[in-house]
Amino acid sequence: MMNNMDAETEKRILALLTNRFNRWWFNQNISVPKFKRRDFKYLIQKIDGSKSITLIGSRQVGKTTVVMQIIKELIEQRKIPSKRILYVQFDDVELRVLSKDNLLLDVLKVYEKYVLLEDLNLTNEDVYLFFDEVQRVDNWAEQVKALLAANKKLHILSTGSAGFSISQKSKETLPGRQELFVMFPLKFTDAAALFCLNNKCDMNINSFSASGYELRNSFEASLKIKSFKEFFDLCKKTYLKFASHESEINAFLTRYFSKGGYPEVITTSDSSSCQKLLKSYANDVIVKDLMPWFRIRDFSTAEKLLFLLASISGEQMNISEFLKRMPGTNVQTITRYVSYFERLNLIGKVPVYTNSKFGSSKHPKIYFFDVGLRNAVLGVLDAPISDTQKGHIAETVAYDHILRLAYKLNASSRGDISCCIGKKGEIDFVLKLPRYSVELPIEIKFRENLGSLKGIHEFGSGIGMVITENKLDIQKEVLFIPMWMFLIMC
Repeated sequence: MMNNMDAETEKRILALLTNRFNRWWFNQNISVPKFKRRDFKYLIQKIDGSKSITLIGSRQVGKTTVVMQIIKELIEQRKIPSKRILYVQFDDVELRVLSKDNLLLDVLKVYEKYVLLEDLNLTNEDVYLFFDEVQRVDNWAEQVKALLAANKKLHILSTGSAGFSISQKSKETLPGRQELFVMFPLKFTDAAALFCLNNKCDMNINSFSASGYELRNSFEASLKIKSFKEFFDLCKKTYLKFASHESEINAFLTRYFSKGGYPEVITTSDSSSCQKLLKSYANDVIVKDLMPWFRIRDFSTAEKLLFLLASISGEQMNISEFLKRMPGTNVQTITRYVSYFERLNLIGKVPVYTNSKFGSSKHPKIYFFDVGLRNAVLGVLDAPISDTQKGHIAETVAYDHILRLAYKLNASSRGDISCCIGKKGEIDFVLKLPRYSVELPIEIKFRENLGSLKGIHEFGSGIGMVITENKLDIQKEVLFIPMWMFLIMC
């Protein structure tokens, strides 16, 4: 690998690689959190494949932690020689200043010459390359493509916060050669497990998690026969199994409804500190991602719009209402900013279900991916929750987990989810599952009076689901399932 670089620059880059990024080269222990999210198992299985892994997600979601856990696993469990593993943070300012030409190529040249002691294109043994915040590198996807083409012994995992840029570039340049993986904040089960690792919990959290796997397998079987009766029997057994831990489960749920799933927030007990952390995450997305990548200069407009989006999480977006509350802006600006926040993995849109029977609507529903971030943006992280707000929060949490369930069932990173507005009632979510020839209507009814099921019956899919606060029942193939039980299944 050829590249022109003076000896002094090479030595300074080597010092950074050795002392800042890859201390395991000289037998220093890798200090990583004991807790492993479920994504770890998936990624460690994929790392030896022939495809490059592209891992994207919002800031502070835990991408770097998972990468470090993978490196520790490779060295300590798989016994990969430590110098055959390279990790680089491409957002490091000093590194970027040192490289005058091609940042990635400069780093790889130094790694080959002083550490690996052989050409990456010619090596006959496995080498693992981890590129953090890779969107900072010009033409990174082309260079990864070239590395993969040159040698099948190279295994590459790239990460980045600017997911829109990375995913688009990887799709254009690495079709069929990369595995794109989106990492979200921790889901409910993982959040409960992380909390119990740092606090005393009476319930067996491993059994809690294992029950989720069992429920999902049974749920898949029920989709194949389009009947929830056998699945309902397992739900009853699960309910009885954890009946003595009801108060602890409710405490988990209350905490998750308030703080969400960002790892550092989960392990922080003080609500004021959690509020500051989450608000700083939101500001960092605007300042470090949205403004530089989309060339936005107006922080105030972005901040105000993010607040308005948080205030309607779980509702349809009406731009005319936004215009009233943001004088001086226009439809194009609001539409553009909303699309930016969506591409940065802060919010998601749920389109209105369309067919000849139900028609269409121009206004999609908006949801935050993390309910804690939504609460912090609104400044209500630890505020009393009204029944109306509880419903919006429950919908926001359900949306995030339905997406995860869709990913597992449809093998799709986003799934296929819509909402439905019929003549007799509204359905919060319609989960399309082509593998099972099912369109599953799902309603969130987080109140004592569950109201009518006219919307589900009008939809006419044969089966339906209502996610409730604590009710477990089945009525004519409409399953009523407690929120906690649904969440552990996803």
